[in-house]
Amino acid sequence: MSSESSVLRPSTSEQPRRVRGLVTLLLATVYVAAVLFALTAGVGWVWHRVTGPSAATTVTASAPAVASAPKAVTVKLSINPPPVGGVKVNGVVQDAFVPGLLTMTKGTTYDVVIYNYDAHAHTWTLPNFNINASTPAGSASSPSVTHFTFTPKSTGTFQWFCALPCDKWSMATNGYMRGFLKVTA
Repeated sequence: MSSESSVLRPSTSEQPRRVRGLVTLLLATVYVAAVLFALTAGVGWVWHRVTGPSAATTVTASAPAVASAPKAVTVKLSINPPPVGGVKVNGVVQDAFVPGLLTMTKGTTYDVVIYNYDAHAHTWTLPNFNINASTPAGSASSPSVTHFTFTPKSTGTFQWFCALPCDKWSMATNGYMRGFLKVTA
């Protein structure tokens, strides 16, 4: 009977070795995941540096030449606009704000209108100007519409992003679910 119990249960001297094996396996898994994440982030960064923002995802808004009264300049953004429902990259449709790069003038008031054609909610978050505009879910035939007005008070290039988890690739890639606002003097 004692020989059966030793066959069914590992001896106490084997238990620390098993624990070390499990710890080693866990650490190896974490290491591999970290390496894969770093490679993915690196490829995305290189891709962005090589391709840069395209003209299709760039819009420039400027103040009217002659203004009799202060009037807001309208800037329109679309999330996953039809007919594609996003932006097609290498045959895959990715979530995207269109345009991804905005240029505005310091001191000019802008009326930003966001049309969300996606079946999921998103945000347009610009921390430098304390903006976190929520855009409810919409559809290709009936987008939700979000309005907000703001006046940039400082010049520079500021990153905006969608703060709600959506398309993982698009959230990590400039010009899709994150991009830049360039404010000029």
